[in-house]
Amino acid sequence: MKKVISAILGVLFIVFVIVGIIVATYVFSSPSKDGDSRQLIMGNWVDHDKQIKLTFSEDGDFKMVDMKEDKTLGKGYFKIKEDNKEIKILLLHGDRSEDINFGISLFYFCTISYNDLKYPSENEIKRDTKELATCKFLFQNADGTVYKCERDENKANFYGKEISTSDV
Repeated sequence: MKKVISAILGVLFIVFVIVGIIVATYVFSSPSKDGDSRQLIMGNWVDHDKQIKLTFSEDGDFKMVDMKEDKTLGKGYFKIKEDNKEIKILLLHGDRSEDINFGISLFYFCTISYNDLKYPSENEIKRDTKELATCKFLFQNADGTVYKCERDENKANFYGKEISTSDV
């Protein structure tokens, strides 16, 4: 009986160690400069043709503004699913306009797909180039409107030091 219990405890210990290593690796890994990470998505994204601004803050807040009428179309909170290139948004019901089809499910949730995320390298930002980051956003389960956005300014703060075009 003691051998069975010690074998079970030994297996459980090994499983906990493996799970701990996987979780620690995920939690403490640094974001890649080349990948699609929260650092790349954060900030103000503007579609000049449609006069729409999407804001993703460091605190996880999301906001969509019609720049022509200076009207908030939607507010809420977001999280990024990098594997699927999706942004999940919990829209606050009182801060949502009926002027736009967000593709709402379960009364509060919507999903934005993003693709073609292009971000200038740190060297280009230091050289004060006017090349801005660009991305395409699409609200899933909605009318299929694609927002071709660019950042309103370039910033890179991947590893603690913030670099922007105004620093050069």
